[in-house]
Amino acid sequence: MDKAGAGCNHRWVKHAPLPAPAVALLLTLATLASRVPVLGRSVLDWDESLYFLMAQAWLHGHLPYTTIWDNKPVGIYVIFAGFQLVFGGGVVAMRLASVACVSLLAFAVFRITEVLAAERAAAWVAGGALVLCALSNDGLSANTELFMACFTALAVWAVLAGRSGWLVGVLLGCAFMVKYVAVFEAPVVLGLYLYRQRRVGAAIPVIFGAAVPLVAVVALYTAAGKLGLWWDCSVASNFRRVNVPMTAGALDYALRTELWRWGPLYLAGVAMIPWALARRRGVFLAAWLLAGLAGVVVAKSFYDHYFLQVLPVLCVSLGVWFAKLPRGVVLRAGVVIAALALPAWAANVALHDAMVPDVTAQVGADLAGQHPASLYVFDSQPILYALAGQTPPTRYVLPSELVGRTLPGVAGVDAGAEVARILAGTPQFIIRRETPSTDPAVVNPAVYAQLEQALTARYRLWRAYPGVEVYEIR
Repeated sequence: MDKAGAGCNHRWVKHAPLPAPAVALLLTLATLASRVPVLGRSVLDWDESLYFLMAQAWLHGHLPYTTIWDNKPVGIYVIFAGFQLVFGGGVVAMRLASVACVSLLAFAVFRITEVLAAERAAAWVAGGALVLCALSNDGLSANTELFMACFTALAVWAVLAGRSGWLVGVLLGCAFMVKYVAVFEAPVVLGLYLYRQRRVGAAIPVIFGAAVPLVAVVALYTAAGKLGLWWDCSVASNFRRVNVPMTAGALDYALRTELWRWGPLYLAGVAMIPWALARRRGVFLAAWLLAGLAGVVVAKSFYDHYFLQVLPVLCVSLGVWFAKLPRGVVLRAGVVIAALALPAWAANVALHDAMVPDVTAQVGADLAGQHPASLYVFDSQPILYALAGQTPPTRYVLPSELVGRTLPGVAGVDAGAEVARILAGTPQFIIRRETPSTDPAVVNPAVYAQLEQALTARYRLWRAYPGVEVYEIR
């Protein structure tokens, strides 16, 4: 047989693309592999411990906000409680929640890019970039921004896939009930849906679908007779928080760190704006990015994890620009390497920083072995309550809610009176940081003085750890 003949010419053979389940599996495996080093970490961020304790209390029969205070919507507690039900009460449950969230988000980014760029390779670049970049900017921890972004991206994918307005609306409603700043991105997604449907009336099922999660929460708290509590904690407190002034230092820090971590991705995203103005293409991506950035700015704090909510649109933008490159392998590979070099460096730094000795886990294990009658975590990690198997002696388990300058006002608590009440109960063990901040603009010296007085009068140092001191009542 003439092997050079047409019957054996493989040059024009096209390989079938991987089916969607295989793509999802590969992205999940990549996400899991990148996060294996931190699956057992007791704590990666202060906030995730609060969500974990809130979900734990809910599973014990206490509605969110009734025994623990927070100002987040209930969505994150629902997610945490669900993973605790399936995977148990250990910290691995919230780590697996993060893996599931990032995997699903990467898959949604993959499908969105595949539609907008009309190229499978561009979709792989975008989905892979999401997995990589989600390791930095506090993305290793189970922060609300990732879960909110996941629901928002799923809503965008539902629009592009021609799904029902009800589904789009419910997904947007879920994003809103994970973090309220989703309200900035929701109109952009609705605009995309109306543009594709070409009729104003198509907005009705989206709006009603978006209301479903909120109505369910209101009904739950009304039935429990706790609607006023829900309103004050989850809604009114956020209006109190927006009154916190923006600082130039926080903004400067955010700009510098974001450029060093995700600079090339921001360049790809921002480049969508002039492209949209000049050619009326990329309008949706430009609007999505601007809406996401508005959600970042409105909080005024500029914490690292706030920027996670714009990661999906940045990765999609990178994929869209990748699709415009000539098909040369060397050029395309070079662009990908250049675009992801800084994010890869940032991811490596984040993983390295997370691999310090898990002192919190050691403290929790040692205390659990003592079977304490009571415990008060003054200004250390609140996950210690769960690790030691203890019920917090206060609703205000996040230390900054009592020792800080900003959150007591947001929570509406008299910090001095609450700390005095806790100390009057003479908890068996008290945990504090070895070297807390002494900046009176950040912490309340009067509250620390209360603690010092109580420790001197009634406690002895039980055990010291790197950065942590544990006191036991005499």
